[in-house]
Amino acid sequence: MRKAIIVGVNEIGVSIAKLLVSNGYEVSTISRSREEARICKGMPVYVYVGDPISEELLTKAGIDEAELVVSLYDDETNLRVAELAKSHGVPTIVVLNYNKEKYLDRFIELGVIVIPIVDAVLSKIAHYVRPQFKQLLFSDENVQAYYVVISSESPYIGQGIDEVAGKCGVAIPLIIRNGEVLLAREDLRIEANDKVLIIGDRDSVVDCIERIY
Repeated sequence: MRKAIIVGVNEIGVSIAKLLVSNGYEVSTISRSREEARICKGMPVYVYVGDPISEELLTKAGIDEAELVVSLYDDETNLRVAELAKSHGVPTIVVLNYNKEKYLDRFIELGVIVIPIVDAVLSKIAHYVRPQFKQLLFSDENVQAYYVVISSESPYIGQGIDEVAGKCGVAIPLIIRNGEVLLAREDLRIEANDKVLIIGDRDSVVDCIERIY
């Protein structure tokens, strides 16, 4: 069974733990206090209480076998957890980042997955204050398919469909323009308000959507 460790148990940590358990992970959590750890009551996880940057505690929690470590505390703690996880050979490390100016580059240098909390909040707010511009059509472990409405500010307006697909590493087989389906061809160029079908691996599709919108 795959093993994951969540350092810092709050509502976000609980949601992540539930997601991981439902996907077959054995999950261990690390909390600074028993009071903090109470949120895990009744969950099918192993609970450890103590200093989250204690190498001894992380070892007890199974860091040497872990495939994933997620750290949700402050930047300094998350940085130290990431360093320890890296030194123990954990292949995937995810951390929250609060102070981008001071810590982001240090996380990137470690080669961990960084989620800047400010960006995450802004992205969530933007989702609600701007018109819906994307629709998920299909998703599995390897492939996603989205329809994306091109905004008037898209940097790809005027560029060829094939050219954009190549830049993003995805397939764009068709667009819908004014209710008409247009199959991809060499001379077909993107216009504002086009509805573009994007297909590819998850990371490439997500990256393309952010760039093309």
